[in-house]
Amino acid sequence: MWFDTEEFLERLEKARKYMAEQEMDYLLVFEPETVTYLTGFYTLGYSTSFQFAVVPPSGAPLTVIRKAEEHHFLSTAAWPDNSIVWYDGEEPASVVLRVLQEAGVRGRVGFDGGSWRAPYNIVESVRSQSGLDLVDLGLEVERLRFIKSAAELNYLRQAGSIVGPMHAAGIDTIRSGATERDIVVATSAAAVRGGSDFADPGPIASGDRAFHIHSAFADRTIHRGDLIFLEMTAHKKNYHARSMRTVFVGKPEQRMVDAYRRFVDIQDEALATVRAGVHCSTPDRIIRESVVATGWVDRYPNKTFYGIGMILWPNTYEKLEVTPNADFHFEAGMTFHSYISAHGLNISETIAVTENGVERLTAFPRELFVR
Repeated sequence: MWFDTEEFLERLEKARKYMAEQEMDYLLVFEPETVTYLTGFYTLGYSTSFQFAVVPPSGAPLTVIRKAEEHHFLSTAAWPDNSIVWYDGEEPASVVLRVLQEAGVRGRVGFDGGSWRAPYNIVESVRSQSGLDLVDLGLEVERLRFIKSAAELNYLRQAGSIVGPMHAAGIDTIRSGATERDIVVATSAAAVRGGSDFADPGPIASGDRAFHIHSAFADRTIHRGDLIFLEMTAHKKNYHARSMRTVFVGKPEQRMVDAYRRFVDIQDEALATVRAGVHCSTPDRIIRESVVATGWVDRYPNKTFYGIGMILWPNTYEKLEVTPNADFHFEAGMTFHSYISAHGLNISETIAVTENGVERLTAFPRELFVR
């Protein structure tokens, strides 16, 4: 297990408190991150194997696993004796119906309908054949994971400590004539050597693609005058930390240098307002208004913070984000990727909210790197 038994008992207590508030008799959880959060069970096979968990009103949660994943369940689960196995050839909806019947589930059953693992055809088949009062809770169940424990924060700190060496290795590699693949090799090696559980460094792009986030690396050769986009991500037990930096090959215009320096100040000004109890609109407004005021861009449409923590592929973030429409207050233990990305200039940090401010979980010089 990644955590001790007491941690899982506290999470289960939190889930049952939520169930009581929503007047639910049972909770049916499909989202892989939430299944792992509540049961401890983890496998790389979440993307190819259908798994879910049932939280009863008392006792241990029941984990439903594909037979091929049994080894991983037994070696990671907090309750390895409480599972039901399904076999290749069974349809997911039939598996859910069988489990609900065998477990004696009845009454109001909440489920995380916002999960990519809870498609309409499965839910409607179960609803029509089970006779249960199924209640779609959307993404609300994910809120159980937004406040990180001390043990979770420790994994996030470990991941954050790896990100800096990854940036350093990538920047060291950048020069006219090198390729994007050279950067990937260097940063991936730094990730593994540094202790990351995955080698994938994150988005890396040069030239025109450096002006757009989420660009995948290609065969492209780097040339003088190029911008390079680096978003380094490290993972410890699937707890993520990431940060973005920008590199220029050659001599940048002074206007670009000045804009980047101002973005660093803007980020500091915004993060200085973040603490438990502060409304998310406060730092958001600082970033939006200040970035536009630099004249580097005419408008700033991006989110400014999004949740980060234990994330399993294909998800890339927690479903808590700061936009002009967001309406929540920061709480101690929330963790975010806070970023500014404007017309090729990128800067970001992973942070944890505390009662009195923020803890920066990533630390690497914030400047426009010139090669």
